[in-house]
Amino acid sequence: MSFAAASARVGRAGVVLVVLASGAALLRPWERLLACGESPAEVAGALTGLVGSSRLLGVLGGFKAVVAGGCWLEADLAWERRDPIATRALIELTVAVDSRPLYFWLNGARILAYDLPVWCTDPNAPAAVRRRDRIIAAENALAFLAKARAGHAHDPEFWIEMGNLHLRGTGNLEAAARCYRAAALRPGAPYYAARIHGELLCLLGRRDEALAWLRSILPTLPEGDPAAARELVLARLRALEAAPTTPRASSPAGVGRSF
Repeated sequence: MSFAAASARVGRAGVVLVVLASGAALLRPWERLLACGESPAEVAGALTGLVGSSRLLGVLGGFKAVVAGGCWLEADLAWERRDPIATRALIELTVAVDSRPLYFWLNGARILAYDLPVWCTDPNAPAAVRRRDRIIAAENALAFLAKARAGHAHDPEFWIEMGNLHLRGTGNLEAAARCYRAAALRPGAPYYAARIHGELLCLLGRRDEALAWLRSILPTLPEGDPAAARELVLARLRALEAAPTTPRASSPAGVGRSF
């Protein structure tokens, strides 16, 4: 091995050690905060401030992805323990370190919306209490995901996830319809985003808007592509044109399954 090659290998090893040490330095403060019994919001805020005010990330440069990946693995371990405070804090830390991967945002929002209320709410609590906690969790997830808007608003998956959080969490069909419309208008959007927007307009009693929307998307749906579901959209159009009033689905949860 040449001296230059050996030096390069030592240099790379040194960089890896710096990255690992930096990751450990970022993770230690959340342990201290949790040990002090801080609330999830306080922990998340402190962590974000810590990362935002640190020069460490600028030094790491391209290694931010490595550190963020380590933070996400820690979040996954906390998730396995069903530790809501550590899970939320580490999700926040992950995206503070590296906000570029949409994967962290989408999966983080799902954990906040769907897992935390299961862990934190007594399963024997009254239905109204469980419903309230689900709505609060969905609103927290939406607030978390909204912070990714600047970097990911171009991606239809961002808007689909926002729409799902409204459909399954807050029950706000108006907001869900807006999100699915935004998704459908983005390049590369899956065909179902436009179909669900049309169905949500029906659920909201906006028959004329639903008709106009479905007529506008029909020419964009290729024949013979199962994902496009052109025949399904055509059948829905005919049913709406024939119906004197807007048909209503039994529940928001039925939107994705039936249309």
